Amino acid sequence: MSPFPRTLPQRLTWLSWFLFANVPLACLLATRFITWMPLEGPAPAAYITLTYIGQYALLTWLVGLPLVVLSLVLKQRWLMPAAVIVATLGQLLLVVDIAVFSLYRFHLSGFVLNTIIKAGAHTFDFSWVEWSLAIGALTILLLVQVGMAFLLARHRPRARWLGVGFAVLFAAQLGAHGWHAWADATYNTRITSLTRYVPLYYAATAKRFFKKHGWVDASEKRADLAGARLEHAPSSGKLDYPAQPLSCHPVEERPNILMIAVDALRADMLDPRWMPNTTRFARRHAKVFTRHYSGGNSTKAGGFSMFYGLPSTYWDAFESSQTAPVWINRLQALNYQPKILSAATLISPAFDRTAFAGIPDIRLNPPGEEAWQRDRLITNDWLDFMKARSKKSSPFFGFLFYKSVHGYDVPPDFPRIKPYWDTINHLALDDDFDPEPYFNRYKTATRYVDQLIGRVLDDLKQRGLLDDTIVMITSDHGEEFNDNGKGYWGHGSNYSDAQLKVPMVVHWPRKQAGRITYHTSHDDIPATFMQTLGCGATPPKTYAMGNGLLSPRKRDWMIAGSYMNYAMVTDDHLVVTYPTGRFETMTTTLEPAPDYQPPHTMLSQALKAMSRFYR
Repeated sequence: MSPFPRTLPQRLTWLSWFLFANVPLACLLATRFITWMPLEGPAPAAYITLTYIGQYALLTWLVGLPLVVLSLVLKQRWLMPAAVIVATLGQLLLVVDIAVFSLYRFHLSGFVLNTIIKAGAHTFDFSWVEWSLAIGALTILLLVQVGMAFLLARHRPRARWLGVGFAVLFAAQLGAHGWHAWADATYNTRITSLTRYVPLYYAATAKRFFKKHGWVDASEKRADLAGARLEHAPSSGKLDYPAQPLSCHPVEERPNILMIAVDALRADMLDPRWMPNTTRFARRHAKVFTRHYSGGNSTKAGGFSMFYGLPSTYWDAFESSQTAPVWINRLQALNYQPKILSAATLISPAFDRTAFAGIPDIRLNPPGEEAWQRDRLITNDWLDFMKARSKKSSPFFGFLFYKSVHGYDVPPDFPRIKPYWDTINHLALDDDFDPEPYFNRYKTATRYVDQLIGRVLDDLKQRGLLDDTIVMITSDHGEEFNDNGKGYWGHGSNYSDAQLKVPMVVHWPRKQAGRITYHTSHDDIPATFMQTLGCGATPPKTYAMGNGLLSPRKRDWMIAGSYMNYAMVTDDHLVVTYPTGRFETMTTTLEPAPDYQPPHTMLSQALKAMSRFYR
């Protein structure tokens, strides 16, 4: 065998074995993540071993793909140095990711990298010892790569064994993703809690597929594992939530609590033309927060911020450990009677494993083909629940989640606002499309849901319960109709006011109605309820980002999430991150702002906010 790869087949064979040789090195470095993992028994250990083999082999080959192309044109004397440099930088990136994770418990991203580069000592204070260790690590990595390169140039397995290597990579990926999908569907948190420790790993889920084929009964599995879930919730996933023990006192008055959330309801829909019942109730009985924002532009992120008051970057940790919000736990400790009624499934996004993880006997999938039918169903179910209650019953916690506005869906005989788009064709939506018929369809659905909300509110009045009930009406996120002239429709696509700003109407017994004009967000909801439930002595920062709807404070920025990314939102600018590591700055009307430099203090505070509740 030639000591150096000269022909194209030899170069490709050498490069392939060089990349495969980097896989165990990456796995060895990544054992540092294992020190933070909640490994409980042989099954999680076997799963993470399988995941490591598949994921780090995949990442190594992704880093090395440009070298495969270069091997077609580079001679061996240039290919080997290029391979050594690229592999060293790739492993160094893993080392940096480990360092970032050790500080913040989340992985390296473009936003974090930018903070390191631009904020410097304002955020990170590295001693000369740490710099020396970093230089030493780089030197060792480089020497290891040089050693592997020369060793494989002289002694490498034959090319036919490469097929075995690729087969192992594929089998490990398939096995790990299949295992995780089954564990996710069967509420096995010992497996699902591990994935967030693996960089750039997006584990497969298939709850709906398994349920459709009758392989998993979600309700049965949830009930069977409820005890185990509650037992492991405080520690599983390495969460430090709340950050200190709660300080609560017995409460003499336990008001009923009713939360009404309307999916995809914009803030400007709180208008007598579109929501006459809600608007009338707000004017007479409630405080209206006119500058209120969701913590996300999607149901997953916005709903998470509603219940936890935290950035949705924590979602995976809370879902995998099935850790419920502190104020929901407090409700249960005070013997509240829960009634959770959703017109949307609660298993995707998995609110059955987050917000309502500790509440038994909730309906995960409501019956009904159309959203308007399910909205009517949950309204009737709520009224039946209220009718069946006695005066001696414990106070109730109700949650109603309406879906028709999100689906632009109303009964066939419901009056339409004209002009009306009868058949939605999303392919027709562009900058030149007239939004009025589409918007009118949305407004029509809003009127329909408002009628249902009106029935709920009227029932409370007729039963004389308004003086004993906190009523909150809000939404998980907004909805855009090309408001910014950038071709955006719907939600989940940007962080402008159209997709983040939502109504917030709150009726407090014996508090005056009025309008609140200072900035509030969903981050304030947990503290609001905790103060009502006798836990006002606990600093809100120990469990949430906000400090209560009735506690005004200066807010320079907030974090808003989406399906796969998040943004820092100020009054005038957005810093939007992406899973690829890229980030961009723009105005809140989505105009590019390449010259905007986020303040160093804001960057530092955001990093701390996204890591505060990890051990």
